[in-house]
Amino acid sequence: MKKERTLINVKSEAIQRHLIGEMISKFERRGLKLVAAKLIAPTAEQIGRQYPNNDSWLIPTGAKSIKGYVEKGVEPPAKTPREVGRWVRQSLIDYFTDRPLLLMVWAGPHAVELGRKTVGATNPIAADIGSIRGDYSLDSYELSDGLGRAIQTLVHASGSPKEAREEIKLWFKDSEILDYDLVDEKVIYETDWGKVRRKENNA
Repeated sequence: MKKERTLINVKSEAIQRHLIGEMISKFERRGLKLVAAKLIAPTAEQIGRQYPNNDSWLIPTGAKSIKGYVEKGVEPPAKTPREVGRWVRQSLIDYFTDRPLLLMVWAGPHAVELGRKTVGATNPIAADIGSIRGDYSLDSYELSDGLGRAIQTLVHASGSPKEAREEIKLWFKDSEILDYDLVDEKVIYETDWGKVRRKENNA
């Protein structure tokens, strides 16, 4: 199994609530390895590159938001998925610009899938207990829209290996990503770890 990399961003609302350590611990306990990290205050241009202004991002994002309303029995906005996606994108740009953001790259087998499972469903109120959003957020699309702000999901995780590669390139140079060994990787990647080496009795 080839090791993957995924981008995990701890958002400003989580930083304000002193949840950085809790989140890092979640990914460490999963068995993933931290290979890059930095704290920045992104510009609107940088956030705009993270959330692209094209239909391949806008329409699925808007559709997901509308679906969240329907599943909760709430009347969705009278807008197309593209229009909702544009509103979501602008809300994200406004919300993240000039606020602290902790960027991290985590590596390991199935890193992208495990990252998504660890953070939980995008709509925090629907996220499973045990996930980051399920344990630490009470936000929802209805609440955030009513307050006129982006939904507080606490953390971002890449959605696919392709997306992870693209997102990592946005925020990190190759020279900023480390390659090092962890002792517990022997348990995952080596087949003879922990075997007892018995001395032969030649007596």
